[in-house]
Amino acid sequence: MEDLTYTIIIPAFNEEKIIASTIDKVHEFLLKQQKPFEMIIANDGSKDHTAEIVTTKIKHYKELRLVSNAVNMGRGAALTNAFRVAKGKIQIYIDADLAIDLDLFPKLMGALEQEGADIAIGSKHLPHSAVDYPPLRRLASKGYSSLTRIFLSSTIRDYQCGFKAFKKETLNKVLPYIKEKGWSWDTEIIVKAQWLGFKVVELPAKVINIYGRESKVHLFKDIKRMAQGIYRIWKDKRNFKPKDKQQIQ
Repeated sequence: MEDLTYTIIIPAFNEEKIIASTIDKVHEFLLKQQKPFEMIIANDGSKDHTAEIVTTKIKHYKELRLVSNAVNMGRGAALTNAFRVAKGKIQIYIDADLAIDLDLFPKLMGALEQEGADIAIGSKHLPHSAVDYPPLRRLASKGYSSLTRIFLSSTIRDYQCGFKAFKKETLNKVLPYIKEKGWSWDTEIIVKAQWLGFKVVELPAKVINIYGRESKVHLFKDIKRMAQGIYRIWKDKRNFKPKDKQQIQ
C-alpha cells in the first residue's frame, strides 16, 4: 500500500442529515492537497442511517473507511478507536458539521511539517480567531479553558475546538494514557501530551457555520461533565509518571 501522508477522522453520532455532504466536501478538499490520504468516519453507535450512508459512499471513494462502535460509547471513545487503526503519518480530526473553516488545514500542516510541532490545534480564543456564536456558550468555553489551565498546568487557550492534527508517533505515545470516552477527550490528550513534553501549537480558527444546525452541545449538562473530567485528570496529575521514559524521548 502506498504510504499515506494524512488520515482525516470525522467523529459522527446520528449525522445522517449532513454526513454525505461532509464526506464530499472533505474528500474534494483533500484531493487538492495532492498527497495520499485516507478518511475514517468514526461512527459512535449511531441509531439513524449514518453508517448506511457512509457504506454507500465507500463504493465511490476508495480512500474512505468506516470504524463503528457497536453502541454509543462517547465521542472520545470513537476517536480513540479510529486513531488506533489510522495509517497516516499525520492524523487529523474534524467535527462532522465542518464548523471550522478547512482553510486552517494547511496552517496546521505547516506547524507539524515545518515548525517542529508534535500537535497542532485550532483555537477560537486567540486574538486573530474569527468566531460568532452565542455569548453564553462563548463565556462557558472561555471559563472552561481558564479552569483547565489553572488546575492542569497547561498553556492552551482552547481545548475543545473541533480541528486538531497530530504526528502519528506522538499519538502512539500519548493514547495509552487516555481514559476519557466523552467530551473531555480533547482536554486530556492535549494536557497529557504537554505533561509528556510534546510541543503543542495553537492557531487561530475561523468558525463558519455555528448557527447552521441544531447544536448537540447541552450547555449546562456538558459543563457538569467536563468539570468532572477536569477533576479526574487533575487526580491523574498528582501521580502522573510516564510508563516508559525511554519510549517518550
